[in-house]
Amino acid sequence: MFSIIIPYYNKSAYIVRCIDSILNQTFPDYEVILVDDGSTDKGIELISKKYGDLIRVFRQDNQGVSAARNLGIEKAKYKFIAFLDADDAWHPQYLESVNWIITTEKEVKIVGSHYSRDVSFLENRHNIPNYFKFENYFKTAIRNTYFTSSSSVIEKSFFDESEGFNTNLKNGEDHDLWFRVLLSSGNSFYITNTLVYYSDEDSNQATQKKIDLEYTLVGQINSIYKDVIKSSQNKDFNKFISLYVYFNLFPYYFDSKNYTKAKYVLKENKFGFTLLKLVYMIPFRFGKRMVDSPKGLRLIRLYFKFTIKYIYY
Repeated sequence: MFSIIIPYYNKSAYIVRCIDSILNQTFPDYEVILVDDGSTDKGIELISKKYGDLIRVFRQDNQGVSAARNLGIEKAKYKFIAFLDADDAWHPQYLESVNWIITTEKEVKIVGSHYSRDVSFLENRHNIPNYFKFENYFKTAIRNTYFTSSSSVIEKSFFDESEGFNTNLKNGEDHDLWFRVLLSSGNSFYITNTLVYYSDEDSNQATQKKIDLEYTLVGQINSIYKDVIKSSQNKDFNKFISLYVYFNLFPYYFDSKNYTKAKYVLKENKFGFTLLKLVYMIPFRFGKRMVDSPKGLRLIRLYFKFTIKYIYY
């Protein structure tokens, strides 16, 4: 039923918790594929010794998480692909809950689940999962993009017909994939029970590294979806793309290295939102001080969230 793909790079401190959370699933029909992306720690030796043939391990030179996930997809045997990062973990009923939706609903393309940064919830017991179907994802996603790299299950047929993760992106590559899946045919669902532990324990994780704008989804999104935006009759999708840019671009806009490119990205936006544009009218020196300060960065994000939720949603 499920092919579970774990991209692995120097996560030996967390990998046992990750794999054990899979082996403790109440739903037994799955395979585990771990792709070693050129690790330099002793994690693979630990995995081989502790789990043996329970884990299918593939190795590649270091090419990044997207290439690792794509290799896992290529090797997958089952109808649905589940992703789990090596430092995250699942509630024991995660696959059982996803399977409930797959067997209850029709034409299931993607299933997401609520996550938490509090590991204690893993001990909670759930009955029938609480979930809903997205009727218009891109309108709903203005407030919350919902899907994450450890809480998403996708029908494998999507990858048979479309590209996997974009290896040119070093940030936002997961969002890009979710958006393309959600633009394709089929139904999407979201489980409101908390079933995934999303870890922020690793200080070296990629999400904490500053990536040049040209390698990020926000820097490429108008180009990637240019044809879709041009031909789309879905105004909510086009509006969502513009809001995504406003919300995610500002740390690059107030950065000397990325300013010119960020200014061009903002200009490409199809929709203009006056109240959001005000942030980008802040004098550069003052804006840079704000984005370089955790407190200032938080205030800008809160302003965007409030404005989007109560004005533009």
